Amino acid sequence: MIKLFYENQYISSWETKIESIEKKDDKYFVVLSETAFYPEGGGQPSDKGLIDGIEVLDLLEENGIIYHILKKIPDKKYVKCSIDFSRRFDYMQQHSGQHILSSFFYKLYNGRTAGFHLGEEYVTIDIALPEISDEMLIEVENCVNENIYKNHEIKTYFVNHDEALSHPLRRLPPNKENIRIVEIEDTDCTPCCGTHVKSTGEIGIVKILKSEKYKGMNRIYFKCGKRAFNDFQNKHQIISTLNNMLSTDEREIIERLKLKEQQIQKLSADIKNLKEILINFEVSNILESTKDIIITKVYDDKDFDEIQRIAKNLLQRGNYIIIFSTKLDKRILFCSSEGFSINCGLLFKENLKNYNGKGGGGERQAQAGFNNIDDMIAFHKFIHLTISTLLKNKS
Repeated sequence: MIKLFYENQYISSWETKIESIEKKDDKYFVVLSETAFYPEGGGQPSDKGLIDGIEVLDLLEENGIIYHILKKIPDKKYVKCSIDFSRRFDYMQQHSGQHILSSFFYKLYNGRTAGFHLGEEYVTIDIALPEISDEMLIEVENCVNENIYKNHEIKTYFVNHDEALSHPLRRLPPNKENIRIVEIEDTDCTPCCGTHVKSTGEIGIVKILKSEKYKGMNRIYFKCGKRAFNDFQNKHQIISTLNNMLSTDEREIIERLKLKEQQIQKLSADIKNLKEILINFEVSNILESTKDIIITKVYDDKDFDEIQRIAKNLLQRGNYIIIFSTKLDKRILFCSSEGFSINCGLLFKENLKNYNGKGGGGERQAQAGFNNIDDMIAFHKFIHLTISTLLKNKS
């Protein structure tokens, strides 16, 4: 089998002969005389594409043979093949960019790359350094992009193990005889089986997104090439929108947002104080308008936190049984003072499922939520009737 992706990584379509077909379960494993389909390896995902119009579901390499997994058999012995080259070129940009990024982490800070993942949205490398500062990230990023602008040649070739050891490798080669080297002029030299662009200029740009702690190391998230450009476009659009919303330019956005945050915090404090006044007013109004030990009410405009605070305030002023519901949150609160032999949680546990509610609680307090207001009100009425009957029977 001839692996065209090693002869020319820019081949996107070709014609070739089917050498063999093996059926496994409901899929067909096809071997071609020549293939440009790259199978997953070296952190780089498999190519996607078509063989005579049939989608290649996956690729598998065993003992140097690449199996193209199809849902059905091609009709002809000689087939036309094509790969999704926009996807391939994207991966080439990411993979080549990763080599340069890893190289400068090693050159500048002796940070070895211990892990590499090339995903659909972003790329990560795990750098074996316990600490990486923002200043370090900026320095590495600047060096990487200056290197890209120099348009260095990227060469790939095969050597044996002894020959590999004579090269200035960033990491040790695998223990095998046929080793593929990816060499970036004046920049990096490392064993790699993936596909790469032919010069650093084709990478375009490398943008580091963030760094986070990972198993005693630092995981670096980044994008290269068109991904980085698209990311810049999206973020520029966000900044432009913020400029218009805040009537400012990007240099003052942070200060404007800080000012907005301070204003929101003050308004939140004012709202909290006003709510406290309203809660105290509501408590006083309830105490003046009812003489019953059972206080029950369904609120239209108060959330669950507010009805909890009203109930707590009432219980601090006397011995009551409280049944509050809120239509805003479709939730119910049931609580009582110490002087009543009522188990709120048990009553909910035994009856809540009959009203499609979910919740529970302890002896003195229980709460539940509902999918609709009708079920909540029906359960509210049931609790009120049950407690009223219980107290009446005890009197």
